[in-house]
Amino acid sequence: MGTVFLLAVFACCLFFTPLTSAVEISPPTQIILTWTADPAITQTITWLMTTDEPAWVEYLEADGFDGSFDQASQIEAQSSILGSLYYRNTVNISGLTPDTEYVYRVGDEGAWSEQFSFTTGADTDTYSFLYMGDVQEGYPEWGNTLNSIYDAYPDIKFSLLGGDLTNNGNDENEWGQFLTAATPVLARIPMMPTLGNHEGYMYTNFMALPDNGPAGLKQEFYSYDFGNAHFTILNSNNNTNEAAKQWLQQDLESTDKTWKFVMFHHPAYPAFKDYKGIDESIRTNWVPTLEANGVDMAFVGHQHVYMRTHPIYQGEVRINPGAYGIVYVMGNAGCKYYAAGDAFPYVATEETGSNYQVVDIDGDVLTLTAFTASGELIESYTINKGLINPTYRIIAAVDVDYTIGATDDGISLLTIQSGVAKSKDFIVDIQPISAHLGSETIIFSHFRDGSQVGLNLVQNDFDAVSTAQAGFNVESGDLVKVFMVDDLTSALDYNPVVLQ
Repeated sequence: MGTVFLLAVFACCLFFTPLTSAVEISPPTQIILTWTADPAITQTITWLMTTDEPAWVEYLEADGFDGSFDQASQIEAQSSILGSLYYRNTVNISGLTPDTEYVYRVGDEGAWSEQFSFTTGADTDTYSFLYMGDVQEGYPEWGNTLNSIYDAYPDIKFSLLGGDLTNNGNDENEWGQFLTAATPVLARIPMMPTLGNHEGYMYTNFMALPDNGPAGLKQEFYSYDFGNAHFTILNSNNNTNEAAKQWLQQDLESTDKTWKFVMFHHPAYPAFKDYKGIDESIRTNWVPTLEANGVDMAFVGHQHVYMRTHPIYQGEVRINPGAYGIVYVMGNAGCKYYAAGDAFPYVATEETGSNYQVVDIDGDVLTLTAFTASGELIESYTINKGLINPTYRIIAAVDVDYTIGATDDGISLLTIQSGVAKSKDFIVDIQPISAHLGSETIIFSHFRDGSQVGLNLVQNDFDAVSTAQAGFNVESGDLVKVFMVDDLTSALDYNPVVLQ
C-alpha cells in the first residue's frame, strides 16, 4: 500500500514548511477532476501518492450505489513520478452515460480514498459554472472560499481557473498545497485551468487536459464543449505563436455553439497599464480572431483585481443596447491583490480584494454574478443574445487595382488606383459575428466623381455562404462601397437594417 505525507499550511501569504518525509500509511490524496475528452461521456481523475504501487479507480452509477463498491467497474491508473516526492496517478473513464451521477473512489485495498461523486455533462442550455482568477497565495483560505461557494451553489457543473494557480510553479510542495486545498470541491466538479506566468514546467505534469491543441503546444492550448457553449483555453505567454494563431482561428470557426468563451491569463484590456506590452500583443494577435468569430466573453487574470469591461469591438466600447462586443472579465481568487486601476473608459466595474464569479446560462441569456471571497455581492451582469443586433464583418480581397479602406461608420470602401480602367470583379469574404436568421443582401455601390453610376446586389444566407462578388467597369479614382442589409422590400413601413 502507498504511504502519504503531511502538508504543513499556514495563514494567508506566509511561508510554507517544506514537505520532508512520509510518516504514516494513509489513503491517496489531492484528488482532482478534469476533462480530457467529451464531458458528456468521459471523466478524468488524477490523484497523488508517495509510492508507485498499482492504484485503481472504482466507479458506478449513483442510482445503483448501496454503500458498497463490490459491483463497481475498476480501471487501473497510469502512474508517473513528479519531482522527488510524488507519483501522479491518472485514469480516463470513457463510455459513460450523459447527465448521470457516478460514485467513485481511488486507491487500492487497505488504502482507498473517501467516496466522491461526479456528474457527466448534458446536452442542455441551462447550467452554471464557476470562474476564479489567480490563486497564487493563501491556499487554505482559497480552499475555504471554494468550499463555501460549493455549499452555496451545489449545481455548478465545473470551474475555470485563470492561471497562476501557484506562486512558484516549479515547487512541488506548493502544488501539493494547492491540490490539497482544491480536493474537497474539485474532486466533485472538474477544474479546467489555463497557464499563467507563475506555473513553471510542472503545470502539465500535474494537470491532465484535452490533447486537441496545436502540435507542440498541446494542453497549453485546448478546447471543449459543454451544453450550448464552446470553451477555448489559451496560453497567453505564447500569444505570438503562428501555429497557435492558426489553431485558434480553426477552433473558433468550427463550432456552432450558441456561446463562445475564451480564457487566458494576461488581459487584452488591462485594469492598469503594466508597460510590458503583452496586452498590445494579445490585441494584435488574438483579439481580431476572437471578434471575427463572435466570442462573447473572455476570462482573464494577472492583475489581482476584479474587473469587467463594457462590450468592446474593434477597440471601441459598445455601450449602445444590442451592439456586439466582447466582455472581458478579470478575476482574483487568492489573498494577493492590488489597488484599483487606471479607470480606463472600457472599465464598467472594478473591485479590489479576493473574489469569484458564477456564470448562469439559460438559453440565450447569460448572467454573471461577481462576489467577494466572503460572499458579498459585487455586481450582476446580463447578456441577452436575443437582443444583440446581427453583425457581420465584410473583408475585401487584396488586389493590386484598388486600396482597401472604410467609411466613418464602418462601410468597406475600395478606391480604384491610378492608371486602372477596365472591367473589374470585386470579391469579398463575409464573416458572421452575431448571426441573422434568413437571407441577407450584400450591396456593391459604384461611385464616380461623387455620383452613383452602378449598383449590384447579391442575396443569400451568408451565415452559410462566405463570399460575394460583383463586377463593374471602373476608372481611376472610382469608389466601390460594400455593405450588408438584412432584407430588401418595397413595403412602405419597413427600412432594412445595416448588418455591417
